[in-house]
Amino acid sequence: MKSITLKKLFLLHSWVGIITAVLLFIVAFSGALAVLSRPELKIWANPELQSSQYVASAQINRLVNEYHKKVPSKFGENIHVFLPSGHNFHLLTLVFESHHGDENYDQEVARVFQFHPDTLALENTYYGPSKEFYANKKTDAPTYIGEFHADLHLGRPIGLILTGFLGLTLLVSAVTGLFIHRKLIKELFTFRRDKELDIAVSDAHKVIGIWGSVFNIVIGFTGSFLGLATIILLPAAAFVSFGGDQDKLIETFTAIPEPVVSHIKQPTKIDTILEHAHSRYPEAIIRDVTIMAHNDANAQVYLRLLGGEAVASQLLHYQGNGEFVQSMSSFGDISGVSIKVIELMFPLHFGNFAGVFVKLLWVLLGLSTALLPISGMMMWLTKRTRGSSPSLSMQAYARWNRFIIGSCGGLVLASFVLFPVQVLLNYSVVGVAQNSFFGPVFFYTWLAWLLLSVLPIGYKNYFKLTLLLCGASLALVLPLNILLGVSNVINLNSSLVAVVDISFMVVGIVCMFVALKIKNTQKLKIEVQPA
Repeated sequence: MKSITLKKLFLLHSWVGIITAVLLFIVAFSGALAVLSRPELKIWANPELQSSQYVASAQINRLVNEYHKKVPSKFGENIHVFLPSGHNFHLLTLVFESHHGDENYDQEVARVFQFHPDTLALENTYYGPSKEFYANKKTDAPTYIGEFHADLHLGRPIGLILTGFLGLTLLVSAVTGLFIHRKLIKELFTFRRDKELDIAVSDAHKVIGIWGSVFNIVIGFTGSFLGLATIILLPAAAFVSFGGDQDKLIETFTAIPEPVVSHIKQPTKIDTILEHAHSRYPEAIIRDVTIMAHNDANAQVYLRLLGGEAVASQLLHYQGNGEFVQSMSSFGDISGVSIKVIELMFPLHFGNFAGVFVKLLWVLLGLSTALLPISGMMMWLTKRTRGSSPSLSMQAYARWNRFIIGSCGGLVLASFVLFPVQVLLNYSVVGVAQNSFFGPVFFYTWLAWLLLSVLPIGYKNYFKLTLLLCGASLALVLPLNILLGVSNVINLNSSLVAVVDISFMVVGIVCMFVALKIKNTQKLKIEVQPA
């Protein structure tokens, strides 16, 4: 009975991995890059953030009051201040919002003013529907990759459902893998590098899978929750508890309720509130500020903080006169174990709860997770080429290997190409005009490399060329920055830029070095024999 159960688990483990191998690689690899997308790589990608991200509290207070006078009074009931922290906008952004529209719009409408973080010079303005402003804000290469990880740029609900179910498949694969490999202690340290390639791949699959099992279970669970929560879990909860009324559910769990406007004038002390938050949580980053009923006696101010001693993001609530009310989660002042668990989903998934060291660990573990489904698929393919009557011919085996390299290696190449493209765009294209470049560059590069796999090229040479181009793309970033003078890498005003550029160079050199070590078993040309 025990052997039958193990056999069923092995079949489940194998088929789940085979069916979703390439998609799991895509999600896991893009997730590894997404860990550093905010704020580290976002700061690197936006020169406005590289010299200083601090804006004096008094200046923020002055700008809010100054521009509040330039908009209709109804726009002062909901004001959002997005600080240039590398998490939201690259500019200091004031959004004056009317939830009930105005004379030109019957939907939420915004009047937006954006300022350079250093000079506070007005750079952009916007007037129109709020949804359009947020949907069309300036993006960059790391943000584009991070958003690709979330929904594969398929949008809602298809993209989120797909990534959510891929999280479930990772969870199933990790759990069944632990049951299949019963000799855990022995296999933890078994890696035969001097053996044939298929043996090394098998050992690497087991070692990476066992060592990273806890991480894979956590990532699979949190990923499935984040992907499916708003699409499946939210409607289900609304149906059970609120008779299907999702708006009522959201209103219940919204931490920022609408205040009652008294129409009694009283200055909102934004500078006092910001200074108090800085002194109370000196290690945390203030991401944004929400001001309700500005300069009214019933004004309420909410600050969203990230980092510091708290694992999850915090929401600080103040009265408009500067009086501190409470610190709570982004879900509001709701007690219960389940809410605490939900709060931890996002930081656990992206590793943004204990500094850069944990983030780097998450990147390495994420890359190992990406290798698991591919190594498993390679083992499955190799097994079918063996025996007296193999079910897979060597020609078919070569085609499968080219498909894996074209789809997975093409994704890696397309992602890496975006970084030197970002440097070129910072030099030649201003603001939101950059947005139109990332999608075509990313998907056309990926598609071109995938189409190349159709040609009967030796798959080892195909893999070698993929590594060379990936390495060259990353190694090109530092010379481009020096040549174009886009960033501060030369005078080291921004140590983060220097570290990122040098890291790209090192990783690029390693990729090219590994590629040159691959033996040339075939010439890189189209072979005459059929594929």
